[in-house]
Amino acid sequence: MKKIALTLGMASLMAAPTFAQAVIEDTDGSGGYSFAEVATAYPNITDAMFVTMDLDASGEISAEELEIAMAATEAPTEQSDM
Repeated sequence: MKKIALTLGMASLMAAPTFAQAVIEDTDGSGGYSFAEVATAYPNITDAMFVTMDLDASGEISAEELEIAMAATEAPTEQSDM
């Protein structure tokens, strides 16, 4: 059974306003993550969010698609004016 720990920056997926870490488990061993598997770790996910993350429209989220979603939703780093 494959597990992946990831940090998602989608504020709408998290109960707290800060970044949260969750473990999404590939319970069926398919190599991707179904809506049900993602929803177990992030209960606030909607169908629309899942579809947006599923870039190849395969019906599952790959590890690469999760990384892309995480990078796209990270808060920008603040730069100081010196």
